[in-house]
Amino acid sequence: MFKYLLIFTLVFSSSCMNETELALKNGIHYVPNVSTEIERAYIVPWKVGLKREAEVSMGVRFFSTIPMLSDDAEDTLINKYGIDSWVIRFTRVRRNKHFRMRYFFIKFKNITRNTKNISVSLFYQAAAVSKKFRFFHCPAFDHRYEVRSFQLEERSGRKSSDIFVRSIEKLNAKVTRFKFSPMVLPAGRSLKGDYYVDYALFDSQRKQRYSNWHAVDKVLSIQQELSKIVASCAGIKEEYEPLPQSRVPDITDFEIK
Repeated sequence: MFKYLLIFTLVFSSSCMNETELALKNGIHYVPNVSTEIERAYIVPWKVGLKREAEVSMGVRFFSTIPMLSDDAEDTLINKYGIDSWVIRFTRVRRNKHFRMRYFFIKFKNITRNTKNISVSLFYQAAAVSKKFRFFHCPAFDHRYEVRSFQLEERSGRKSSDIFVRSIEKLNAKVTRFKFSPMVLPAGRSLKGDYYVDYALFDSQRKQRYSNWHAVDKVLSIQQELSKIVASCAGIKEEYEPLPQSRVPDITDFEIK
């Protein structure tokens, strides 16, 4: 009996260990010791050319962890404050200029142990436009870049922190609901720069931010690109006239004839 009780206790503890409870200090609720990071990243290759004989890059895909709250914590935030989500801010820094790229929100109810991180595809404009464009043999806008290297660097001054619940501001920017299929983040014709991720508590109905921004550890730094020559694509602009072989496959292509 003791053996089965011990097994149950271990399983129960393991299932709950990643969930965070709300704490209270001087009458103010807060999420204690929040620690998140960009865990990993990889270059997304793109075989191009009329015979797919060359390789450039669609971009870089990276993964960031998400704070996961307990059911009790979520209920308190929703019922007491109307806070139902995390809002995520993506920022690019290049030549000391900050550019807010995009805001997404993720509802607490959509975060599970199977979706404990987010996947973001940081794509060149030629690949970001649509899935159709990613099937082109000759990428749009004369895109011929290959990402040669990137680094995940420690974020200066970053450490685990408490996130206090307080009404800050309405977000006047467009805030898109996050999907757990890899989200595409357009980065233009060049990917060079440093990319930062920040979280905050959010009321998605009123677009109200309810905490200071929490800085995610690690910075995705892309500093080296190589411009390649794809001879078979000379003069071809598929954004205007797609090649027949660049058609997106449909279900009929897989039917047994």
